[in-house]
Formats: sequence, C-alpha cells, structure tokens
Amino acid sequence: MASSDKSPAPTPAKGAEAAPPGQPMTMGQHVVDKGASMLQALTPVKQISQHVCTFALYSHDMCRQIETHHYVSRLNQDFLQCPVYDSDDSNARLIGIEYIISDRLFEALPQEEQKLWHSHAYEIKSGLWVNPRIPEMIGKPELENLAKTYGKFWCTWQVDR
Repeated sequence: MASSDKSPAPTPAKGAEAAPPGQPMTMGQHVVDKGASMLQALTPVKQISQHVCTFALYSHDMCRQIETHHYVSRLNQDFLQCPVYDSDDSNARLIGIEYIISDRLFEALPQEEQKLWHSHAYEIKSGLWVNPRIPEMIGKPELENLAKTYGKFWCTWQVDR
C-alpha cells in the first residue's frame, strides 16, 4: 500500500474504536437519508459484487499492517475498482481506493507506472486474501485469477495513527 513517507498530519479520529468528530445525526437528517435511499438509484454502489478482506502494509513502513475490506466492482474482465474500508461494520471508515488490473494490462503500462502497482500473488497464495462467507469451491477459481493481478492503492485515511 502506497502512502507518503512523511509522518501523517493528525486525522479526525485516532485508533480503531474512535469515531470521527461531530454531532450525532438529527432526526431531520435521518429522514432525508431514508427518503433519498427510497428515491435514488445509487447505481454505481449497487455494482459492488464482492467483499474481500486482506491485510495491507504501508510501502514506506513495512512494520505497519492494517486490516482492509475491499468492496469490488468488476468493470470488465481486466479491470476492477474497490472502495476500501477499515472494517465491515456499519460505521466503517473509508480508508482508500484500489484499482485492480490483469497482468495483461499491467504489462502494457510504462515501466515508471508499473512501479506504482503491487502484485496480488503473495497476498492470495499466502492466504491473507479471503472472501468472507464464500465457500472455497466457489471462491478458489476467482482467487487463482486474482493472483495474476496488480493493484494500485490510494490511502485516504491512516486509521492506525
């Protein structure tokens, strides 16, 4: 996982149990959100078809490991996009975005761009990458395909600091 080599500025909430700062939602906001969920399609979000749990290391500090939950949308056979959260709880925090591409697309990238991507081979073959609640006979072929992919991750919130 790529991130700045600089120490991060303080984030709004620190630690795994901390909540972001701010007042609780008002009844009016709950009503607006319920109404919106009934009236709006949320089409891009509904394209999410998989939940993947894995652990990530910061590329500039390999001692820092965090649990990540990817919610995968498959744009085509060679390209996936994932919002990444710190848990699968209803109050999970968005901590990043990852694009995942096939080895075929990766090989076509310029060498300078390839340096910004990481292989998923070790993550998957070591058992760090899991599809929660998916039977192995269904998930295994998908994992074999994903072991040949590369990811580019943008960290938006260093929740471990």
